[in-house]
Amino acid sequence: MRSAFLDIDGTLAKGTDVPPSAASALARMRAAGDLVFICTGRARTYVEQNFGALADGFVCSNGRLAFMGDRDLVNAPLTTDQVTRFAAALDGVGAGYAFFGEREAWYGGNESYRAAAEAVLGLGRLPRIGDPSSICAHSFDIYFDDVGHRLRATEALGGACLVNPHGPHPSADVTVRGADKGDAVRGVAAALGVDIEDTYAFGDGINDLPMIVAAGHGIAMGNAVDELKEAAEYVTSRIDEDGVAHGLAHFGLA
Repeated sequence: MRSAFLDIDGTLAKGTDVPPSAASALARMRAAGDLVFICTGRARTYVEQNFGALADGFVCSNGRLAFMGDRDLVNAPLTTDQVTRFAAALDGVGAGYAFFGEREAWYGGNESYRAAAEAVLGLGRLPRIGDPSSICAHSFDIYFDDVGHRLRATEALGGACLVNPHGPHPSADVTVRGADKGDAVRGVAAALGVDIEDTYAFGDGINDLPMIVAAGHGIAMGNAVDELKEAAEYVTSRIDEDGVAHGLAHFGLA
């Protein structure tokens, strides 16, 4: 049995739009008895709501939560100290932020970014964070004015965090070191008895680098950042040029 792990934004989809070629290729792979996992920085509720029918299992929150059906394969929430410390750091630079639990989300920081954050996340009105130590979160996104503001927020978060910008949108998801997409790929494979050499990871962003390195076969999209292309075993075509379908075909997966 083989398993494919696919990032969402810029890899599997643009927004919530999945190229028909990718959806068909994944369906063929699953029909052959192999497994498909979505592996994303997005939160569980967003992933299930928009991409639930495309995969057998899901890795969310940049690797801190992985599940297949009702079975948790990885569950590593942020500590109370981490949530409190990161919220204070972002308040200090005037950024906005949203923390995500398994099925809950909260907004904090600069109110001027709230409407844009809620529109992009598609989760409705987010409750305001009161005491950060009272929430159980697996990940968070940040919201900012421009590149300079993002860099200030990144510096404030310190070396424990890897910030992955969302293209032209003034937001980014954050990987907190200690649990990442690569750890999740290894954890899922071990839990399901899949040989790591039979795992295939597709990505385009800097937060995909750990899983590209961890998987038996790393595939970078044609629109991926240079660091990912350099680390990948294979570079497929761009998302809008049937990149996922071509990558799966190249390895005989669909």
